[in-house]
Amino acid sequence: MSAAARVVDYDTIADRYDRRYALYRYDGVREALTNFLAASGGGGSPAAEGRAVLEVGCGTGHWLQAVAGCASFVAGIEPSRPMLGRARRAAPHARLAQACAESLPWRDASFDRLFCVNALHHFSDRERFFREAHRVLRPGGGLMTIGKDPHAGRDEWWVYDYFEETREIDSRRFAPVRVLRGELALAGFAWVESFEADRIEAVRSAADAFAAGIIDRSFTSQLTVLTDEEFSRGVERIRQADVGRRAAGGALQLVADFHLYATVGWI
Repeated sequence: MSAAARVVDYDTIADRYDRRYALYRYDGVREALTNFLAASGGGGSPAAEGRAVLEVGCGTGHWLQAVAGCASFVAGIEPSRPMLGRARRAAPHARLAQACAESLPWRDASFDRLFCVNALHHFSDRERFFREAHRVLRPGGGLMTIGKDPHAGRDEWWVYDYFEETREIDSRRFAPVRVLRGELALAGFAWVESFEADRIEAVRSAADAFAAGIIDRSFTSQLTVLTDEEFSRGVERIRQADVGRRAAGGALQLVADFHLYATVGWI
């Protein structure tokens, strides 16, 4: 299976998806999102409490729940039915629809803000999504997308270290933020910027990670898209490395130290 063809089946992992929020705080993402929704924008954009907001790729509704009260109308779309079912329970205030990012089921100029968190790399056609986002945004509206940029070369992550295929997979799935800025400009956004939104740092022993179910196909999409053989090889690398550390009187530590970047376009 080529890196470009890797697709995550979220229907099969919806019930385990939210474990990431128990492990990582995402305080920077929350702050960036809150500031974006409250920003004045331009072109007659209404006050924050009167705005209409759409999350594209809302997953289990974690971020829809987080922005409750930030706008008068909150909506989300998600292609996976099981994920959407969990979102309905997490964010009962939101208007939800099963749909894809490349074909948003709303009329022109329906929203003041669009956002997607750790979702853009799953969209089949980024440029089409950016055009769709521009279409459904009102004058003064904005789009924010938050995600990794493995091309920056700043991340240290045990997933990349022991599951060797994941680094190349991510280099294809994630575009550099400079490319995202260019694509937003081509889609008609008048002002585009990007910045580091969050830095995720965590250290956990391999033994604890196995016990907590972190070394699991459902933990992150980087592992979900691997073949059974690729995943098994990575697990064995961790086990062997841990055996070696224990023989030397220590224990293998799995390090996560990676960055999330926000890219914002304004109409």
